[in-house]
Amino acid sequence: MIRTTGYFLWCLCRILCGFALLGLGIFLSIPGIPGPGIVFIVLGFGVLSPHFYWAHRAHMYTKQLWQEILDRRKNAAAKRETDNG
Repeated sequence: MIRTTGYFLWCLCRILCGFALLGLGIFLSIPGIPGPGIVFIVLGFGVLSPHFYWAHRAHMYTKQLWQEILDRRKNAAAKRETDNG
């Protein structure tokens, strides 16, 4: 009984923290408000992803998009090196 209640409270705490991070990220993404809004949105999706399927999909999409951006930058840097040398 105590173990089940502890797990429930842990899940509830994670869900509340995830939504808080998501809300903070959305707030910081408003133009004119300085701050790393996108980082907090991704962290919020990461915390919520074990509990909600939509958050898991959004988290996987942002990870895939980030990987594509890194690959493009790596390919552009390699192309610049071959063009210069």
